[in-house]
Amino acid sequence: MAHRKKIPLPEDGEAFAVPLADGRYSVCRVLCHAEGEQARHFGEPSVLVACSAWIGSEIPDVDDPELRSILHLTHHTWPGDPELLWLSDPVPEEFVPIGSIQPTAEDKSLECLASGGWQSMSLQPLLQWNWDHDRQTVLEEDERRKAAEIEQRTKANQNNLQQPAKLTLEELSDHKFFQAWGGCTPVKALRASRKIMKNTVRDLSKLDPSASENDRMAVLQNCIESFNTLDGELQFIDTIEREDICEEFEMIAQACGLGGHENMADEWRDW
Repeated sequence: MAHRKKIPLPEDGEAFAVPLADGRYSVCRVLCHAEGEQARHFGEPSVLVACSAWIGSEIPDVDDPELRSILHLTHHTWPGDPELLWLSDPVPEEFVPIGSIQPTAEDKSLECLASGGWQSMSLQPLLQWNWDHDRQTVLEEDERRKAAEIEQRTKANQNNLQQPAKLTLEELSDHKFFQAWGGCTPVKALRASRKIMKNTVRDLSKLDPSASENDRMAVLQNCIESFNTLDGELQFIDTIEREDICEEFEMIAQACGLGGHENMADEWRDW
């Protein structure tokens, strides 16, 4: 049996200058490696990485105490979460090693359940900076992007009306939900939304083939109520998200044999 090649990950404390799209730099640093239950959860070596709140025009000196500050996200609908991620991929070549910032005991004890990619360390600092310093421009760009996405989705939906998608639960288990969601939807909301849909497909697939309509309906109701809870926390569901959730929910309903119930999500949703 072929073994997956072990990916070298940075050591605790290693810090990197991260190039941003506007030519400036931010910094990220490794707080700790996954151990014990965390390591078993991820199934592969992973490191917890923190993004600094610092942004500058040049690569900083690793001894600058401001680099220790952790970025908290408040742009768009982010509620102030620290930008922490468990990462298992190699460090991108464009990230510049600047030395070591040894993590404190408090750093290592920070809780984080999110995993992702290193690219978040180059995207989130600039998104937050623009939100803090030029919010009106950000909001105007968001509106233009939403308008373009709605136009694109309207055209796609018109095509789909001619050839409606009919997928089985097995096919939906590999389906990538909400592919059209762009930068206007928070990453945390996108991940959680995809998880809700995946869990719904999984729970329906686990039901006995002879399961009653009420049993299947209960799973679908839990799906929509999970979105109620998520939107209550993140307040991210707007016109685009609402239409997409209902559309992809209908695909699941159809796949489990309940496609004859029209606008089922409306019975339970509060968004």
